[in-house]
Amino acid sequence: MPFGIDPSSEDYKKRYSALQQSVPQIINNYAANIDYLKKTSKGATWLMGVSYNYTNTDNDTRQDKLIDGEFVMDSKQTNHFIYKENILGIYLNYERKLTEKLSGKIGARYEMTRSTGDILGKTGFERNYNNLLPYLNLNYAINSDHNLSYTFSSRIRRPRFWELNPSRTYFTPTNYTQNNPFVMAAKFYNQELNYMYKNAFYANLNYTMVDDAAASDLLPLQGILTTPQTDKNGNIIYGPNGDMLMQKIKFLRYIRTNYGKNREISLTLGMNKSWFKDIWTTNYSVNLGYIVYTGGVWQDPTSQLGLYESEELEPYIVDVKNYNMSATLNNIIRLSSKKDWFLGVNYYFGSKVAMEGGTIGVRQSLDINVKKIIGDWTVVAEVNDLFNQSFYSVNGIQPNGKYNNITNFNYPRVFSIGVTYNFGNQKLKKAREMKSANDAVKSRT
Repeated sequence: MPFGIDPSSEDYKKRYSALQQSVPQIINNYAANIDYLKKTSKGATWLMGVSYNYTNTDNDTRQDKLIDGEFVMDSKQTNHFIYKENILGIYLNYERKLTEKLSGKIGARYEMTRSTGDILGKTGFERNYNNLLPYLNLNYAINSDHNLSYTFSSRIRRPRFWELNPSRTYFTPTNYTQNNPFVMAAKFYNQELNYMYKNAFYANLNYTMVDDAAASDLLPLQGILTTPQTDKNGNIIYGPNGDMLMQKIKFLRYIRTNYGKNREISLTLGMNKSWFKDIWTTNYSVNLGYIVYTGGVWQDPTSQLGLYESEELEPYIVDVKNYNMSATLNNIIRLSSKKDWFLGVNYYFGSKVAMEGGTIGVRQSLDINVKKIIGDWTVVAEVNDLFNQSFYSVNGIQPNGKYNNITNFNYPRVFSIGVTYNFGNQKLKKAREMKSANDAVKSRT
């Protein structure tokens, strides 16, 4: 609060405003999975199963605004959103060794999704869709040193539940992020050719197609909202001739939405190998990529205009073609013959890469850690991003000259000390890692 200004004064009430927001989210999920595995006398394996997921999310968002020094409910931004989702999956896989060197696996998954979203007292929607997701893998063991494999896979990536809650997070009254309950699931189709030499050196060629793609980050939408002028109590102001007085307000909102499609081809060269009798272990990889993103956003599906309001939105065009590269160098050095002291030195470099919302700047990170093992105890001291180089910076410009520049410096340099104790029988570790029927849902919370 500025020095010398009384919060109860009229001057303060006119010059300052504030928002108060509560965005709780309650998620209830029920999941079931049944598998049947059959091995034949010829060495083939059949796997078939059924899975079911039901999720109910309850988002009772409340937002208050400061008027005359007191917070009152903003009815336009307060809503109670209920989202229900049912997913039924049926899958069948067949795996067999065809020859001494050639083996394969083929399968498919059929998913039926039924979902509803209701903003209580305002609006609602229903979304039903079906997807067939095929899978194919062929593996050819050329000899003991060389292995070649090909994989085709497909999957659905649904938005996270909190991304569907139609709430806003304000930076200023006209600049905010907007979640979108109308985001559709994106469909991924991936082809991968992998070569492995001596189980240590590898080359991976990957091609990915995405339909109904949603931006990996928020898309900036700029425009002008034409709305009636109101007094401090929300009443419309009229001119001398009885006409409503209108005002034009520029806005910048960042929303989550589908924009079109993207295509990406990448080549990864890597090595995972130990040296000098396992004293030095290395895990290195270099990725070279080329991406093409196309599409655009011509209207905002989240707009909720009042009776006398109108909105002019600048189209957001996605037309990106870009080469990029990244490198990861992970090193573990054993410092003692007792294998109880270890030094880790890890480095990451990412070049500039153009994304849907703009070009992300160069990122680097040098991480160092020291680990000491004392029986069942493990102590780790670690410094992440020693030189503060992995901050997030985006620069984007549209054909019409509109620009979107963001720098988010969240002080990535972190020093931490961790102490871990392993309880129980470590031989039971595999049993504890059994996949849960609702793992896919957990990743969306």
